[in-house]
Amino acid sequence: MIKTQLFKHKFIPAKKKSERLMIVLHGKGDSLRPFRHFDDELNVPELNYLLLNAPKKFLDGYSWYGDPPYERGGVVKIREKLLQLLGELEMQGWKSENIFLFGFSQGCLIGADVGMNYPKRLGGIVGISGYFHFYPRWRKQLSRDALKTPWMFTHGRKDDLLKIDETKHGVEKLRDAGFKVDWLELEKDHVLTDEEMPVIRRWIRDQIKGLQKS
Repeated sequence: MIKTQLFKHKFIPAKKKSERLMIVLHGKGDSLRPFRHFDDELNVPELNYLLLNAPKKFLDGYSWYGDPPYERGGVVKIREKLLQLLGELEMQGWKSENIFLFGFSQGCLIGADVGMNYPKRLGGIVGISGYFHFYPRWRKQLSRDALKTPWMFTHGRKDDLLKIDETKHGVEKLRDAGFKVDWLELEKDHVLTDEEMPVIRRWIRDQIKGLQKS
């Protein structure tokens, strides 16, 4: 079980006894509710899941940060809150290298921002149909351990909300900075599809195997 007052959340225990955890970050206007059966959909029984609600009310759901020109400060504010959460998790016995971040759209940006600013290695970061916010001098703030975190991003060529070329450019910036980033383009819109779930599943299991060997 996980205790935190930082976010409204739902904890889904692993089907197999495990010390590995995936934090799930929804998209803008959404909530943790559609992810209540994410453990069955992803089908990685060696993972515990922590579903979070973003703090800002937006339409029928929630948002992680405000629209421009309030995006910049909002991302920093939620980053600080998530870094605090990671600190709480470590205090409760979860090792950082066993923690994965999964984000869709706006949640993808938040997961990526945490990955760039958290000073330790994480188990992995998975971003779906997302984008990035690169702050000035962001490369200079990267730690050696942060660069050990593996990343995977998927994006749709038919995505009219977040253009694939902009996200692809962000991925190349991460690679140029020294991150290991796997990239998958799909014939999809701004959605998470059944088609990409087996690819994500294999990638996560590969990372878990790598952690077991290290």
